[in-house]
Amino acid sequence: MTDVASPAPPSAVGSTCPVFDPHSPDLSPERAYALYDELRTSCPVSRGENHGGYWSLARYADVRAAAMDHDTYSSTGGVYLPPVSDSRFPPIDYDPPEHAGFRELIAPLTSGAAAKAMEPMIRGSVEAMVDGFVDRGSADLVEELAVPLPLDVITHLYGLDPQRAEDIRGYSLEFLEHAGGPKGREVIDRVCAYWMELFAQRRRDPQDDFVTHLVQAGHGADDPTLANMMFILTYAGHDSTALGLSNTLLYLAEHPEVQEQLIERPRLVVTAVDEILRYETPLHWFPRNLTRDTSMAGQEMKAGDRVVLLFASANRDPEEFDRADEVVIDRRPNRHVAFGAGIHTCPGMALARAEIRIAVETVLRRIPGFRVDGTVERTDPLEGGGRHLGVRTLPVTW
Repeated sequence: MTDVASPAPPSAVGSTCPVFDPHSPDLSPERAYALYDELRTSCPVSRGENHGGYWSLARYADVRAAAMDHDTYSSTGGVYLPPVSDSRFPPIDYDPPEHAGFRELIAPLTSGAAAKAMEPMIRGSVEAMVDGFVDRGSADLVEELAVPLPLDVITHLYGLDPQRAEDIRGYSLEFLEHAGGPKGREVIDRVCAYWMELFAQRRRDPQDDFVTHLVQAGHGADDPTLANMMFILTYAGHDSTALGLSNTLLYLAEHPEVQEQLIERPRLVVTAVDEILRYETPLHWFPRNLTRDTSMAGQEMKAGDRVVLLFASANRDPEEFDRADEVVIDRRPNRHVAFGAGIHTCPGMALARAEIRIAVETVLRRIPGFRVDGTVERTDPLEGGGRHLGVRTLPVTW
């Protein structure tokens, strides 16, 4: 048995303990963060009985410890609660040793060097998008920047034509709407069939692109497995980055004084982006499966139990972050877990950071003083099976 420590209050599990339920229709962003505060204080390890039963970890120390211990907290049970598919999605649903092989396959897309090499393309894409609205004096920064930018980057990486790019966007938005429900399985099946058709085309007519590299390298994985990998890479790379960028742009639109600070001290953009990712974590949680009996914060958990790691709660933990409920744009160090921790840290982290940073630098230079002008629509309740926090409309003027 393993034992990871944060001391538990007497009421850690019981009738007085609130329950985190990702599928609650009342799980607004405000309600989620209020619940996380309550859980960290009174029930850092709590139990929910819906969706097959699961534990939730709320404190930073516990969430990080579990994420780092993939031998005990396995990712092989899938990323949704309850599971939306019988399939597994590499690399996120695999533990070592298979995990390393899948990470190697996607390294051409996800390494720090790859992200650096993409910066001129990202900058050109952002500039072109801003060109489309700068003279108008108004824009919806989600529809016209936060959503199309990651799509541009992904389709460039994959070498896809514009029609396929639109197909991917449509699939991503459709799955987001139905993730966690029975229709989510149907969307996954259709997307994977789409990728397998493209694999067959690339075998007949190889191109200088990632999809051709994938089918030629493969590491022994069959086409359905590779299609599952492309599904999760595309969906996560598109929507997760759009969520993070939309949250960042909303915060800046609501805080003109922060815009001024970043314009005066542009080197702070890097730390400010990371801090807003901490404060408004785009993906609130991920589940794990216990491989053996273990205890945490005084609670006994059994092999086979599902455990939800509340990364968004960890990122607001005052035991780890001074002024945890404030955005401190020059926060250092900032050991947030918005991209996860351990071997399952988001493989696209460097690319996502580059996209958000370059977008922020560009809008501060070209539309300084942009502010909200209209109705902002947030993900309320949290979308994507109760996990995704972002902005769906962000009308601004300058």
